[in-house]
Amino acid sequence: MSNHRVNNAVYNEAQEARAGLRPWFFFLVAGLFYFYEFFARVAPGVLKADILEATGASDGIFGLAMSMYFLAYAPAQLVVGRLLDRFGVRLVAAPAAAFVAVGCLVFAATDNIVAMGLGRFMQGLGSSVAYLGVVYLAMVWFPPSRHGVVPGLAVAMGTLGASTAQFPLTILAESFGWRAPLFVCTLVGFGIAIMLWFFVPRRPSWFIELMKQDGYNPDAPVPILTTIMQVAKDRQLWLIALSGAGLYLPISVIGDLWGDAFLQIETGLSIKGASLATTLIFIGFAAGGVCFGHLADRLGRRKILYLSCAIASTIIASLIMLANIQPTWFTVVLLGMLGFTTGGQALAFVMTADNAARHNRGMKLAFVNFVVMFLPVLAQPSVGFIANMGVASNGLPSEVQELKGYSLVVALMIIGTIITFFIRDTKPRDDSSALGH
Repeated sequence: MSNHRVNNAVYNEAQEARAGLRPWFFFLVAGLFYFYEFFARVAPGVLKADILEATGASDGIFGLAMSMYFLAYAPAQLVVGRLLDRFGVRLVAAPAAAFVAVGCLVFAATDNIVAMGLGRFMQGLGSSVAYLGVVYLAMVWFPPSRHGVVPGLAVAMGTLGASTAQFPLTILAESFGWRAPLFVCTLVGFGIAIMLWFFVPRRPSWFIELMKQDGYNPDAPVPILTTIMQVAKDRQLWLIALSGAGLYLPISVIGDLWGDAFLQIETGLSIKGASLATTLIFIGFAAGGVCFGHLADRLGRRKILYLSCAIASTIIASLIMLANIQPTWFTVVLLGMLGFTTGGQALAFVMTADNAARHNRGMKLAFVNFVVMFLPVLAQPSVGFIANMGVASNGLPSEVQELKGYSLVVALMIIGTIITFFIRDTKPRDDSSALGH
């Protein structure tokens, strides 16, 4: 903590700026970017059959090409966190949205799976700003008493994008071809970039003063490698990140890519029925993020809810393994419940922000998101390769083989849940006055 004194006038200015509807408007604009990038992220999973036909790629190669999104997304987090700490949201998020749009254009304009992987990589680079950007903006423009629910609302906006990309995307692709939705994504991405630039303000001066109190020196910024090394030594941060990665797997692996295929093989649902059922994961995730974030703010505690969500989601994911011998309607209900309990994963970012200094909050949030999003780089293609072991190049996995791929997700979730037990609880900080520090 710095010796820099912040007078009560700064806190009064902060409280006034955080009141009313302006922060919610800023949040909505930044949230639209997250909504959009999530739509673009899950589109290949919905359009998988058309893409495989167009490219002639196998399931394993398809999974590897699509995981390029996460290969770009995950490492970029550390740079994005530093950029947000230095420059705020507007100067980082607006160019990033344009980059996602270009990635969508590259993806839609080719039949080559390698080129699609390149477009996917570009999408991942731009998208790496979306969630961190809206959460960072919320930590600036909302009081700590709302820091629990706001990341949950951000999750809700993103997963609404994923929900929109499931069943409606299938209808659009059937009517206009699989490329048309991606070309629409290109136009929408450029529009969101323009909105971010003109409607999201620069970081306010009163927040700069609060950052100085935490030790921030704008004239002598700490080198990025030094900051990364300091962050990487935080044991609690590692525990939060690893547990959050495990808890997020139903979204990043089942919802994003393999859920439709799993349901078709295990339950016999049509592609439309499977995509509609998979949508329940995202709807549940959105509702769970808001509910558990609100409860965390009301209780002033995080871990008990976070741990409960980890245990419940792992149990539910295990029950879904019985999809081929239980009623399909029950599996569909379980998918919604899985999404809801997984929504508690947003608390990983809340706990991170609770104890982070204002000037390296972006970097610590980025570190957690780096770990959370790096795991799918390994898990997405691994699920596909495991499910396709021993399958002919033009064949489909059997129920048992598909289940083997899915079991990897459950195993990793169990490991993440065990790690959760070792996390320390956190509480929201007090930003009400100088005396609160």
